Amino acid sequence: MRSRDVKRLDTHDLEEVCGENGERMQFNKLLFLFSTIVVCASAAHFLEQEWNLWKSKYGKQYDTEEIELNRQEAWLATRDLVHKHNQLAELGLKNYTLAMNQFADLTPEERASHISLGLKGQLAISHHTHIRHGNLPVIPDEYDWRNSKCVTPVKSQGECGSCWAFATVSLIETRYCLDKGKQLIFSEQQLVDCDKANDGCDGGLPVKALEYVSKNGIMKSNDYKYKEKQGKCLFNSNNAIKMKAKKYYYVNGEANMAASVATNGPLTAGIGVNDEFMLYEKGIYDGTCADGPNHAIVVVGYGRNYWTVRNSWGDGWGEAGYVRMKRNINQCSIGVMPATMEFTFN
Repeated sequence: MRSRDVKRLDTHDLEEVCGENGERMQFNKLLFLFSTIVVCASAAHFLEQEWNLWKSKYGKQYDTEEIELNRQEAWLATRDLVHKHNQLAELGLKNYTLAMNQFADLTPEERASHISLGLKGQLAISHHTHIRHGNLPVIPDEYDWRNSKCVTPVKSQGECGSCWAFATVSLIETRYCLDKGKQLIFSEQQLVDCDKANDGCDGGLPVKALEYVSKNGIMKSNDYKYKEKQGKCLFNSNNAIKMKAKKYYYVNGEANMAASVATNGPLTAGIGVNDEFMLYEKGIYDGTCADGPNHAIVVVGYGRNYWTVRNSWGDGWGEAGYVRMKRNINQCSIGVMPATMEFTFN
């Protein structure tokens, strides 16, 4: 091809082409920026809706705008934690899922402060208390006392550190039903107010509470209603159900626990729960735990590889108020201080 046939672009032509491309590039940048703003605004609106729905579901109200902003910030951090964990669960890398439950607007430190098993979870064995030993009976591979219709509905301890009282009362309610053939709902508030061996909303130990009830009896919940705070003792012995207690037992180890649950009924235990446990939704919990027992629960049954544990954080927490915990690995120190009592009712 001859040089005179080659079309050349002069300076004017270059300016026109570059000008057109520059405008297009600028337009594309503006379009991208606008799209980003729209997406961010949409996401912010979605999160605000989600936040409002969550507040409504759990009846959350905050005194000031500043407090709400702080709670929302904690809630967003929890949301990120829950989302990342559940992504791993979807991939089969976790055996349980987490939920944006009533504790979602607390920081990890605040969630930890809600746990209270008195005396720092240490064993407090009285002269009436025994360690159960002996040959283990042959027991079923699975057992669940809820099938007896004698496990009462799950309750909530609320803002009071009274897990020890709820675990104790749950155990007594089931034992009463098994003994008498009918359910009665007993009073945790009596223990919170009147059991001086324990510390009310600052924690306690079920085995001490069982000793108190064996001496004094226990009132029905309708006669001594729960208030989520410690108050003056209003115990009326004339309205109390009396019981005869033979022995208080610490059940040593998980093999003995299973034998006791299968043959004698539910038992109380202390577990070491942490921030992650408080956000549990469903599945078999084998996650992280506190160093030692800091929360009282009731073991109502077991499966081949898990314990069925009744909690006191309401039926909206976990699996309708329950958690399945990995069995035979002393998960969250569950085998450290399980306790029960032999007793009958008048």
